[in-house]
Amino acid sequence: MLMLLKGRAPYLLLLVVVFSSFACNNKNPENRDNEPKVEGTNDIVDLNVSSIQDEQSSNAEILVDAMDVSKLNDCQKNVQQLLGSCVDENYSAAAKVIMYRGSDERRNGQDSFNLLNASEANTVKVTCDVISAWLGESKSYEFITYQEEETEFGMQYVVEVLFTQEKLGVKRHLFYFMDTPKGKLLVNMI
Repeated sequence: MLMLLKGRAPYLLLLVVVFSSFACNNKNPENRDNEPKVEGTNDIVDLNVSSIQDEQSSNAEILVDAMDVSKLNDCQKNVQQLLGSCVDENYSAAAKVIMYRGSDERRNGQDSFNLLNASEANTVKVTCDVISAWLGESKSYEFITYQEEETEFGMQYVVEVLFTQEKLGVKRHLFYFMDTPKGKLLVNMI
């Protein structure tokens, strides 16, 4: 018996975890008969979350619109475009400044994302969600440094952006760009 389980132990453990998780998280109303019911609280929570998200979104729009683009270099302009596109949920414009990195070797390092591809569209949306969260938490941001460095893949450009957050201080984020036939495209951000 032990010999039969030896090679299959990881699979059995996985099944136990999955079924345990399912049993604990079962949302079936039949299992909730004995739980106290509180009416109307979900509406209040949803309204509060919605108003906070709207407030963060409008603050982010003001931040992005306030930046004087004429004083920025190409990479900083791309960051500015990306910030604005993410705030406006204009994924098409955001996709144009993000470098494609996927399974199609012909496009790697040569192209931006294609929103007609569901997987690529999802990557752009997730990237924008991260950027929108950075902006939504911030009361201001500014471009701090700009660096160019030669790598084995070509020129890399690093834009450092400082996001000032109320009561939390500052957070520094780096946006990495590379030269491509479509211009300087975002490769990474941290």
